[in-house]
Amino acid sequence: MKTLSFVTKLVSLLLTIVSFLFPSYVQSLDYPDKPISVVISFSPGGPADLQARILADVASKELKVPIIITNKPGGGGGVAASLVATQKPDGYTLLVTNAGTMTANFVLFSNLPYKRADFQPLFMSNIVPVNIAVKADSPWETLKDFVDAAKKNPGKLRSGSASAAITMVWEGLLRQEGIDVTHLMYKGAADSVVAIMGGHIDIFVDALTPIVSQVDARQIRLLAAMSSKRNKNYPDIPTLKEIGYSKFSKDFWNGFFAPTGLLDPIMKKIVHTFEKALSQADVQTRLEQAGVIPNFMGPKDFSKAIDEQYEFYMELSKQKK
Repeated sequence: MKTLSFVTKLVSLLLTIVSFLFPSYVQSLDYPDKPISVVISFSPGGPADLQARILADVASKELKVPIIITNKPGGGGGVAASLVATQKPDGYTLLVTNAGTMTANFVLFSNLPYKRADFQPLFMSNIVPVNIAVKADSPWETLKDFVDAAKKNPGKLRSGSASAAITMVWEGLLRQEGIDVTHLMYKGAADSVVAIMGGHIDIFVDALTPIVSQVDARQIRLLAAMSSKRNKNYPDIPTLKEIGYSKFSKDFWNGFFAPTGLLDPIMKKIVHTFEKALSQADVQTRLEQAGVIPNFMGPKDFSKAIDEQYEFYMELSKQKK
């Protein structure tokens, strides 16, 4: 009994010393013990928003705390990123954003209020199918039809998207064809839908998610997919690679980030919880119905993918000059 008492006291003493020397680490063992805030960098109704809400609903039950979703659209994702960059790296404020915010924005803008180093990539959650589309009553049946019309009417046609990454790829394609199209940027993909349906733009270049219902109702016609392979739900729609624009067939994604400095136990718990949520068959079905492709990628591989995509946009920007 004396030995047991001694061991108990020794363990208590060691925990006290560890708590004194490493208070943050000890606190991380109890994570989470309060609501988690997830900040979405785009408007409600788009792919980043819908997939985050689906995953947060499942992860919240696993973590046993509320996960509060907040939309902070604007600046190509920069408004949300700027907000999260200033928060404590304690796991209670996360950012959900896309390739534009974390790669293309740094190529396009030199005075951003946030840096790549401000963020710790946690995981990629999904691939976002991006499509080039027009209203069903448009005279253009193919992307070539649009390109031919734009060449005959320089500066008169308008396109729209919500992502800097998508915009850079689209403008690269336009430059390759030598055509002048006015491109408009919106706060979210859902806003691009309003623009195409209202006739404010002639061609939609954005995520599939917010136009799924219009496509299925034959109100919007898909011309081409920017992704690296055809969408199984729309197998008749060719990729850009298949119609001669292989350089511009790119996969776009959504991912979760934390302010840099997140302790390893907290990072692992977040990543494990969401990976588990993503592996559930019903979650994958809901994500696919929302127009995105479930695609988990852990911190290390995700960081590498971000670096590679950043280099792609850097090269694309040089060709613009």
